[in-house]
Amino acid sequence: MKKKTAVCLALLAALVTLLPAAAGVIYLYPSETLQEETMRVTAHRGLSALAPENTLPAYRLAGEYGFWGAECDISQTADGVWVLMHDKTVDRMTDGEGLVSELTYAEICALTVDAGNNVAQYPGTRVPTLAEYLDVCKEYGLHPVIEIKESVDPESLPDLAAILDAREEKERFVIISFGRELITGIKALLPEIPAYLLGGPATEDDVDFCVQNGIDGIDFLYNTPESVIDSAREAGLKLMAWTVDSVDVAERMAGLGVTDITSNCLVPGTASAAEPSTEPTTEPATEPPTEPTTEPPTAPAAEPSGENGGSGTDLFRRIVNWFRNLFSAIADWFRF
Repeated sequence: MKKKTAVCLALLAALVTLLPAAAGVIYLYPSETLQEETMRVTAHRGLSALAPENTLPAYRLAGEYGFWGAECDISQTADGVWVLMHDKTVDRMTDGEGLVSELTYAEICALTVDAGNNVAQYPGTRVPTLAEYLDVCKEYGLHPVIEIKESVDPESLPDLAAILDAREEKERFVIISFGRELITGIKALLPEIPAYLLGGPATEDDVDFCVQNGIDGIDFLYNTPESVIDSAREAGLKLMAWTVDSVDVAERMAGLGVTDITSNCLVPGTASAAEPSTEPTTEPATEPPTEPTTEPPTAPAAEPSGENGGSGTDLFRRIVNWFRNLFSAIADWFRF
């Protein structure tokens, strides 16, 4: 028994050791499911498997790899500027500290993103504004999927609605939120833009809430009970699942009538993808401006090559993907 336990522990240690090396590799098994006409794939916080989440490099990569959409998380600074940050604080992703809501735009702009996948390849990366993110999405033809964080004050929604309503490409937007008051508030202000209630996992009560309040759909954690997914579909709600990092799960979602998934690493198409051959885009470390920049992003990098994104057997890839999917779900569970 002791010997078997030791062997199991050794195998687990080997897998954990190999995971960091695999973290920057995008695997795509041949699957017709991931074609846009079957399943629309949205890059979770940008292509966060290859670049730091919620940064312009991650969104440019999402555009270069042909994603349908790009998801972001937005909060408002102390002086009313909408910026991209998943957490309530800047601590995890930058070299600074403090609540986003208590820092000014100039203070946040002065910070450097120092965490996330392949962060060393993107020196000088800053926290982007909502306007900068939307500009990149427009340039690459991405559908912006905008999550309003629960920390946002509902009284600030008219300001957000005015910003989104002024964009000529607003018909491409999707808005999501865990906050019920936030999602109903933004839907009332922008009725023409699809609004999804986030659930992790979703419940029958979430389905009833959406139906009763005119919310367009549910964006649910992929392990939501099938009975709830069936109820949502039968109620005519649009269905999106997060965070789907395995083709097997994507195919199961498709079988349940889910038309959209959010993923950290699944790339649309049927051929394996590799990193772009060009050098990654960097952002100069300049003095923070007093106002958010609205200048268009830099020219896109060359198209990604079609070479295999990793090595090893198909079984090994599936094992690695399984562990990454598990760890991603655990991380999202504690952070959403």
